[in-house]
Amino acid sequence: MELEFGHHLGLPRALPWLPLSPLVPRYGNLVAQQHGLGLRHLGEALIARGGTLRVLDGVFVPRAPRGRRRVDGEELRRLRAQKPDMAVLLEQLAELHGQDRTALRRVLLYQLTELLQSHPQGGRTTTAVSLGVDPAEAAALVRAAGARRQLSAGERTAAEGLQDEWERGRLRRAARLAALLLPCGEQDPFLAGRLAAVTARVREADAALDRARSSEGEGDVPAAGGHYLRAARLAHDCPVAMRGLIRTHRPTARSPRPLRLELTADAVRLTWPDGTARAADRTWRVIRLTRDSNGGPASLAEVHPQATGGAALDPRPPLGSEVRYAVLPMLDGVVDDAPLVSVPLRATPEVTRIRPVAGRSRIEVGWEQPPGAAGVTVLLTGPGGQKQVATPPGGRFTAHGLRTGEYRIRISCRYRTADGLDVESTGSDARVTVRPWPSPVRELSAVARDGVVRFGWTGGEDAEVKLVEWPGEPPAPGTELPDASGQLPAPLPWAPRAGGLVAPPGSLSRVTAVAVLGGCAVVGPSVLIEAPAPVHSLAVTRTTARLARVTFDWPADTGLVAVSTEQDGRCTPHRIARSVFLREGLYVPVGPTAAHFTATSVPRGTDTIVVPPVRTEAVLPAELTIAYRIVPGARRPLRRKPTTVHITLSPPDAHSPSELPEFVLVARGGEGPSPVRPTGPADGTTVLRLTGEELYRTGTVEHEIAADVCQPPYALRGFLLGAPAAHVRLEELSPATLVMR
Repeated sequence: MELEFGHHLGLPRALPWLPLSPLVPRYGNLVAQQHGLGLRHLGEALIARGGTLRVLDGVFVPRAPRGRRRVDGEELRRLRAQKPDMAVLLEQLAELHGQDRTALRRVLLYQLTELLQSHPQGGRTTTAVSLGVDPAEAAALVRAAGARRQLSAGERTAAEGLQDEWERGRLRRAARLAALLLPCGEQDPFLAGRLAAVTARVREADAALDRARSSEGEGDVPAAGGHYLRAARLAHDCPVAMRGLIRTHRPTARSPRPLRLELTADAVRLTWPDGTARAADRTWRVIRLTRDSNGGPASLAEVHPQATGGAALDPRPPLGSEVRYAVLPMLDGVVDDAPLVSVPLRATPEVTRIRPVAGRSRIEVGWEQPPGAAGVTVLLTGPGGQKQVATPPGGRFTAHGLRTGEYRIRISCRYRTADGLDVESTGSDARVTVRPWPSPVRELSAVARDGVVRFGWTGGEDAEVKLVEWPGEPPAPGTELPDASGQLPAPLPWAPRAGGLVAPPGSLSRVTAVAVLGGCAVVGPSVLIEAPAPVHSLAVTRTTARLARVTFDWPADTGLVAVSTEQDGRCTPHRIARSVFLREGLYVPVGPTAAHFTATSVPRGTDTIVVPPVRTEAVLPAELTIAYRIVPGARRPLRRKPTTVHITLSPPDAHSPSELPEFVLVARGGEGPSPVRPTGPADGTTVLRLTGEELYRTGTVEHEIAADVCQPPYALRGFLLGAPAAHVRLEELSPATLVMR
């Protein structure tokens, strides 16, 4: 037997008609989840790819091998465990099934009907089969969908949103949607029941409003408030009931504290007492009323449907308009008591962080402007009542040419309302005093002489001029300091001497002149003063016949040291860097005569005023040389003249006797034609010992070597003894000339 849609096969709650509305809450969220998973209808979440559904007398899915399983709460939970990617959607379907056992089939039939009616081949059985409908039921479903009235776009929107508006208590909105569905409501008994309930509640709410108006007209405000409260409970979105409830609100002495408002730069914060016995179960509905500038009734907007904790935030108040707020206590989604009503508030946020600064004959003001403000107006009132109005762009205003005295600054924000009116805020005030300011220092000069620095300047005639050194980079000339005592560094701590100041050795200072009058100061020009550190412990010693080593303690904070050598009427400069000096030392070429050395630190800057440091000096004495010469005796028949040694000091008058070493001549004989030279003063026979005093006294000494000193052949060699020997050069002779035969 061929099945017809809606045949009763003995199963409970089978539907003999196709639904015109899903009649489930949050249907839009359900569809969004479905489309996000790429499903054409909710039934595809219940079956595997290629599976089929039965929908005539309930929703059934295949079970192995040929059986069918009715989709209930247990089956939905099993599917959720099998399909983790669809777990959220299946959880919503399980909740929906727990609330209404017919809801899942009603939603599925509603979606299948829409798909068939909008499909170009929706009248064919194969189309229903392609949607996953069991072939045995596809023909019956296609015939039923063809016989059901097709909804327009507006009717479909009303059908899908009706249940949401009903459950949320938005009766007026539900009534408008129901009016779109009345012509087709008889085809769906479930929908017809909901439409009838909406109509009945509308009549009840209207009756409550009529009684409220009547009581209000008779002057019975408490009774009117009760009727308005009844109407608001029935229709949460009824503006007439809400306005009447707020209008007739009369707080008593025992009422909680009024609703408090705080206007911020871009929002309104609301706080109210929430200490009732049922505070844990109660939520609050926040309503904003905006006054109509044309005198019409105030418009209503819901700010927060379920505020908790006694606080809420209106993030988008209508800027420039006058608003009031009503906070309604809600219990189980219904208005529970009379509202808390705020005083009127003009939504014109003020500027914040006003920063007035007084300068020389001027005032500068900065502020933070609210993001919704179209601009600001600045009113400047002077000490004599003079007013100056400006509409500066941005967040800054400057007024010049002001006389001394106290000034009042009022900054108001301008707003453009939704109906095109320009509204100005009350304004925020600030006060600032323009004080007398000193004349600035125009030029600053400095001269370094005789170890002191003498400063001079022009300008600052009516002020005290202070010389200071800033810890870092000084402010630019002309910078104004309204708090001289807190912003100025300490005066320059240089010691005074001879009408000037002594710069600390090794310092590089940027000295700034500041004009000070009372508590105000103006920064002037600066000069850079450098006092290079002196060089200490300068010493010079000869290392070879033509080279001298220069040593000293490297001065701190110095990169280069200049060393000059004066010798034989010529001056030779040398410069050495610290790294080279520490690594290699300093060696300079010198002659045998005396030399005069000076060392000074090289200034670091090129544009500085330099305080010449004390020159460090050292003298390199003339080079001392002791030379000896051997003159062999002439050979004559039967007689030989003695060998003579000549010892000469050069220069003869360069030093004192105590600075001269002792000279010793040693002879050493040996076997063979070439005797070995003595290696030290004790390596042989002492031929001659001459003290430094004897050599200094004569300059040249001639001494004969006795013939019996050593058996020829023998070798002679001279040595210098004593501490001064390190500073005296001994001119050695050729070894061949020192062998006596």
